[in-house]
This record gives sequence, structure tokens and C-alpha cells, in this order.
Amino acid sequence: APLADLVFAAVPAAVQKLGVPGKTLVVGNPVRPEVFGQDRAEARALLGAGGRTVLLSFGGSLGARRLNEMVAELMQWEQAGQKGILHIHATGSREAEAFAGLMAQKGLAGNAGLAVKEYIDNMPQMLAAADLVISRAGALTLAELCAAGRAAILIPSPNVAENHQYYNALELQKVGAAVVIEEKELTAEKLIQTVERLTADRASLAAMGKLAKALSEPRSLEKITAKLFELADRPA
Repeated sequence: APLADLVFAAVPAAVQKLGVPGKTLVVGNPVRPEVFGQDRAEARALLGAGGRTVLLSFGGSLGARRLNEMVAELMQWEQAGQKGILHIHATGSREAEAFAGLMAQKGLAGNAGLAVKEYIDNMPQMLAAADLVISRAGALTLAELCAAGRAAILIPSPNVAENHQYYNALELQKVGAAVVIEEKELTAEKLIQTVERLTADRASLAAMGKLAKALSEPRSLEKITAKLFELADRPA
């Protein structure tokens, strides 16, 4: 950062951490346009969601073993109690086989309230349909959650530089848009209790989503591009 002519930050809290506030601009993170433009009713209809609460969970393209294990426990609770939840989960490529084993072990295979995939290739549509998202807290995941206006339970990966996922996730929790559970504190009981509390009131979930939406920056790419052209035109 000290060597750069211009620094872009996703959130105001990053400005001081980057160490050069005088040349740092807060511009958000660019998000693909289709995340903003989805029809929620249409996305839910395509899933056959009806009046059910749609829960979307994922741990990245490779998968996250700890998160997958806790999600399997959560699914068992959902189905045992007939909670009226449609749960869509992406296992990740590395964890797909292990998760299939967990589902078989818990008698969850073939359940109509569960849709398990290795990878979600239509994420904008799934975010539009969801009421609540359980995920890691990568920068672009957070940007897409905000763009879609979705309530979230965030479980930051501890295996990242300077624990940055945790600090990024806190920005959503501070405004009431998300609940953060650190992996070292993650248990099936805690995840189930959090999901039960949040899904008990759909209006509160929608309110959390609006708070997330308020953090989004739909003009992020335009702002970055404009500043880069301005910098390129600056006399040497």
C-alpha cells in the first residue's frame, strides 16, 4: 500500500488497516450485475419453495469439512422437527463424498426438503430465493450477500491472512445484517439454536436483509474504473 499511487478499500474499517488513509478510497467490491437483477418470486417458484423458508449454505468451491459436518447436524434437526425449511447446500468438490456419507448415516438421503449439490453454478438465483444464508466470509461472498440483500450466519475461515474473514464479517454483524460464529466456537447446538432463532421470524430475516442491502455498492466497478482512468491521465 505505501508504494501504490491509489488504494481501494471495500469497507471503511479497512482504511486504517491499510495504513495510507490519505490515498485510500472506499469503493466496495465489484459484483456481477446479475446478482442485483434477480426476480425473487421467480427464483423461489423455480425451486418449488412455496411458503417454506429457504436456507442456502456453502463453504466454497472445495468445501469446508467443519462447516459440512455442522450443516449435516442442522439438516437432521430440520427434518426431525419438520421445520418447513427447504435447505440447499453445496458440499464443495473435495468434501462431496464425505458429505454423502454423512447424509446416509443420518438417514437424510432422498429427503424432499434437502437439495445437496457439489457446486452451485447459479448463485445469483439461489441468493434471490434464499431467506437465510450460512457461509464463509470471503470478501466477494460478503459483497454478493449485500448486493442480494440476504440475512446471513457467517462462519469465517480461520485459515486466512490476519484473520481477515472474521473482521470483514464483523462489519455485517455490527449493523445487524448477520450473525458471526467463529469456527473455534462452532457446534451443532449453537448453529441449530441460531437458525431456530432467526427463522422463527421471517420479518426479522427480511429486515436483516435490508440492512445488508444498505451496505452494498452497486457502482463499485464504475468508481474504480473512473479513478483508474483519472490516474492514467495524470501527468508523470
